[in-house]
Amino acid sequence: MNIGIDIGGTHIAIAVVEKSNIILQKEKVYNHDFKINLLNSLENFIKDTITDILQEYKIEKIGISIAGTIQDNVLLYSTNLGLKNIDFRKILEPYFNIPVTVNKDSFCAGRAEKEYGCLKGYDRNAIFLVIGTGIGGIRYLNGNIYRAGYGHMVIEKNGRQCKCGKKGCFETYASIKVLRDKIKEYLKVNDIDGKELYKYLLLNKENNEISRIVDNYIYDLCIGLTNIIDIDLPEIIGFGGSFSYYDDIFIDKIEETIVKNNLLFHKTKMPIFKMGKLKNDAGIIGATCY
Repeated sequence: MNIGIDIGGTHIAIAVVEKSNIILQKEKVYNHDFKINLLNSLENFIKDTITDILQEYKIEKIGISIAGTIQDNVLLYSTNLGLKNIDFRKILEPYFNIPVTVNKDSFCAGRAEKEYGCLKGYDRNAIFLVIGTGIGGIRYLNGNIYRAGYGHMVIEKNGRQCKCGKKGCFETYASIKVLRDKIKEYLKVNDIDGKELYKYLLLNKENNEISRIVDNYIYDLCIGLTNIIDIDLPEIIGFGGSFSYYDDIFIDKIEETIVKNNLLFHKTKMPIFKMGKLKNDAGIIGATCY
């Protein structure tokens, strides 16, 4: 058995994994105190949780999935977490005497969905987008995986400020965080979690203002998607991250919006759109595939 760790923008999850099955999972949402010294909080939570796991399970390796730029298992920089030059392998391997790998979250989620989920069987040209706090992406071309910086392609000149330093990035218009912020603004609340957001959108489909917010969000999403489609011509685009939970709200609207607004240059190259089967577990499972 292996341990998968998914370090996200708002929470961390640690699980005991056997192939595509999660045997045990523990999560921690970042509260104010946790974020004061995020790296120290993450390190303590990881060490304490894995120490408990090792009392019950024999673990062969530890895989970490995290958003950011990774080189040789070192996190060079994570825009959404504000962390840079962190060597989790150096921190954890001597502590547990277990091999540790660190990979970008989109690589991990995409790998898991390719082996066990929505991309299985699509070997020629497939794209997987992780849409949550930000947007990450990978591309499978003839069976090989490639990093794809789709989240930071500019879709609006002089648009919204992105944490990466540029303006108008795809993720500043189409991340789930953007949609959540719009709904919070409309409801005049300080916060709304993912489950509450999904339930609210589902129950208020007929609300004109909610429909307008969702339609605008989907339109911005489709601007980015059609840029990707026109350039890469994928046979399928899979969606992971928290976005993948909104199947019955979003998936039909995507192709409908593209067609209605004539957004696609290659009209005959509309790909299949699928939500990830592994949902938010894809990162944890994929972290153990390396």
